[in-house]
Amino acid sequence: MRNFLACIMLFIAGTLVNAASAQEANYILGAGDVVKISVFGNADLTLETRISEADSISFPLIGQVKIGGLSTFSAEKRIAEMLEKGGFIKSPQVNILVTQFQSKLVSVLGSVYKPGRYPLERTTNLADLLALVGGVTPDGSDLVTVTNAAGKTEYDLQKVVGKADGLKSIIFSGGEVVFVHSRDISVMGQVLKPGKYAVVGGVRTVADFLSVAGGITATGSDTVTVTTVRDGKINRFDVDVDSLFRTGDNSTNIELASGDSIYVPNAPMFYIYGEVQRPGSYRIARGMTVVQALVQGGGTTLRGTQRGIKLNRKNAKGETVELRPALTDLVQQDDVLYVQESLF
Repeated sequence: MRNFLACIMLFIAGTLVNAASAQEANYILGAGDVVKISVFGNADLTLETRISEADSISFPLIGQVKIGGLSTFSAEKRIAEMLEKGGFIKSPQVNILVTQFQSKLVSVLGSVYKPGRYPLERTTNLADLLALVGGVTPDGSDLVTVTNAAGKTEYDLQKVVGKADGLKSIIFSGGEVVFVHSRDISVMGQVLKPGKYAVVGGVRTVADFLSVAGGITATGSDTVTVTTVRDGKINRFDVDVDSLFRTGDNSTNIELASGDSIYVPNAPMFYIYGEVQRPGSYRIARGMTVVQALVQGGGTTLRGTQRGIKLNRKNAKGETVELRPALTDLVQQDDVLYVQESLF
């Protein structure tokens, strides 16, 4: 994950042009931009001003000029034409330099080093923007959501970088909100590396996240609890681990999203005492019978007998009752098996 993000930043650094000094003739001026206008050979006409909300400025000799919505080249041409038509200057050479870019702002939020609002000083793509904010933090995800007037679009950086145009194909025009997701999937409980993990390309399903968390420990259950949040509604359900890794079975191996979580509980346990080789507590495997439980305990001692097994089990009322199980009966959670000594 971190290596991939580092590669992205190397890619960005290699493609970024110095935005602070770039001036494009096709930059579209807008309200809030501060421009410095000069006319060659006429120092008294030099003016630095802010374009008003009406997209206009007040220029010496010619008064109000609407330049908002025009490129810098077109604005230079309009002022020159007005100066010449007014009879003030013959063939004037007008130059416009944008000193403050304020009309086109993009907000960058989430797991970046320098979140904030950034002016678009030129044609700006996602590579440029990520470089401006210092890149994605180590706990960031490959997922980036761009919100504009048309709605939300989610991009997977790993997939985008693999395309011919890559990050350069995502262009900003101002007013967008860019959100870089963080490691939002919690994997907790009986896994080797519990924590939060990012939704990234190739790591999206329940099985994927169990794998990146190091897998389930020896004491973990065969059933995990998955919690999803969709449209503000919390859904919680249990998933059989075997089904997640079964070839061709995708019915329960769903894709996860930000805010979802996986919890691996302790496996159900049983206890075995008395005349067995290894008394103690053991994990209940799926479909485990009494005779299989005896095998877990190493089998009976020379003095033990399979015919003399007592089983203490809690009933529906929580009361402990003593049973005489058959060897083929299934073992349940918290069962206590006691192997008696043989009398013969």
